[in-house]
Amino acid sequence: MNLTDRIRADILSGKFEAGAVLSQVELAALYGVSRIPVRDALQMLAGEKIVEVLPGKSARVVSLSRHSLDEIFDLRVMLECDLLARAIKQATAADLVEIDYALKKSSLEAGRPGWQAGDWLFHQTLYAPAGRHRQLAIIEELRTSCILHATGYQQLATETARWLDDHERLVAAYRAGDSDTACAILRDHILAAQTQLR
Repeated sequence: MNLTDRIRADILSGKFEAGAVLSQVELAALYGVSRIPVRDALQMLAGEKIVEVLPGKSARVVSLSRHSLDEIFDLRVMLECDLLARAIKQATAADLVEIDYALKKSSLEAGRPGWQAGDWLFHQTLYAPAGRHRQLAIIEELRTSCILHATGYQQLATETARWLDDHERLVAAYRAGDSDTACAILRDHILAAQTQLR
């Protein structure tokens, strides 16, 4: 894992909380590298909107206001439901096999540290048949912003049974080609996560 990936993983896991100031010198000591690769890693993470670079050789983990978080969730509902409906229309038998695999994998990882990666794999696999890579990248960025909002994103793991039930019902509607039901389940799923984060 390269330095950028290591810092990103530590931010997303809550090791560095939203709003925390990250000193290049301190990060260099923590990761056992010189300051230059840390500077480059922080620039990459700034491009991903995970940190904002500050004057004086430091960066701050992005922190969102409640208004900004609400806007992000509104965008997620709009973009994810649109992508889901498109994907359902284009999904093949091979896509359904991949979805079943992603569902099983995310269910096994649910409630464990790092469960967000399995959850994203599941949602990404649902949306992939639409073939809209830019829209998928925007959704991934929005989801990352939600994770950053709270190291308390781990709170969502307390609702694991509910999320897994949502996933099962979502896949059933997907398989049936029922995009209206699937989108309603997804909308409620996203909005429940918003409520939990508040």
